[in-house]
Amino acid sequence: MNDLTKSAPAIDYHEVLDERLEIFYDLSNGKGNTFAEDIRTGLTLHKKYLLPKYFYDQRGSDLFEKICTTQEYYVTRTETEILKKYSGEITQANCTKKQLVELGSGSSVKTRYLIGSLIKAKKNLHYLPIDVSDIMVSSSENLIKSNAGLKVSGFITEYEKGLSMISQMYTEPKLILFLGSSIGNFDFLQSVKFVSFIRGKMRKGDSLLIGFDMKKDINVLNAAYNDRAGYTAEFNLNLLRRINNELGGNFDLNKFEHKAYFNEEQSRIEMHLVSLVEQDVLIKSIRETIHFEEGEDIYTESSYKFTTDMISDIGWFSNLRLSNIWTDEKRYFSLCLFQPM
Repeated sequence: MNDLTKSAPAIDYHEVLDERLEIFYDLSNGKGNTFAEDIRTGLTLHKKYLLPKYFYDQRGSDLFEKICTTQEYYVTRTETEILKKYSGEITQANCTKKQLVELGSGSSVKTRYLIGSLIKAKKNLHYLPIDVSDIMVSSSENLIKSNAGLKVSGFITEYEKGLSMISQMYTEPKLILFLGSSIGNFDFLQSVKFVSFIRGKMRKGDSLLIGFDMKKDINVLNAAYNDRAGYTAEFNLNLLRRINNELGGNFDLNKFEHKAYFNEEQSRIEMHLVSLVEQDVLIKSIRETIHFEEGEDIYTESSYKFTTDMISDIGWFSNLRLSNIWTDEKRYFSLCLFQPM
């Protein structure tokens, strides 16, 4: 992760698309460590890894949408059901909030339930989504068309920079969202570091709502990341396809296998790509030939699963108090509301 204590520089470009819609662009977004540099770093170590943020090229994003429709992958479906059922209660618990900030808003499909509930209660709402993808523009246009009392100020940038800008620009009480169990990509210390960064940008009266995927039956967890349709396997292997397409790699995808399983000791799903044979892979753009032994793996993602005690501890170490929990009947997923101590 980046040094989260540094002040963020200004956003580079501001575009007004409508009297109720403006977008702030970070033209330097994605600079710093490049895809090529991260691939070289990850694949030249003894224990090879690839960063999960690189799953989401266009094909990867399309595959993830398919994963979300599978019977086995309960996460998106369950979180959406919780938001649909409890948006009124979440709104009541945040009755003083005038702004809604979302980290990783994407197409805002799930968030629309909460947006609708807040507008119904307050008549007007200022929505501040942050995402690296410009899909935010079309989704924001759709949101203001269907919600007369909504104003949107979108930030196309990384979480840290966008939230730093918002905390400088807007002082009204905010509800900050971090949905989708994205926090599951972090281990405990990384989670505390990231949530502490958010806490540092919160003002008195702000709240934070985070989605957590809960620890559950190991068979349910393993099935969710090994769907019968094979979409998760394709999603994982697409990392290698992306290296081939963008960096001149010669990965033979038939010589690698998707592997995902729940690590009970670490309370996390691990995703790997396993080499089925001993082989050498040339990646032209980074001028490296990567050697793989038969059975050697590339670690591609962690997805931590939580207990209520773990969630409370993350809040406590981040100077936040866990005030409300909304969950489904099976207790598969939880939306947790935190208040500053």
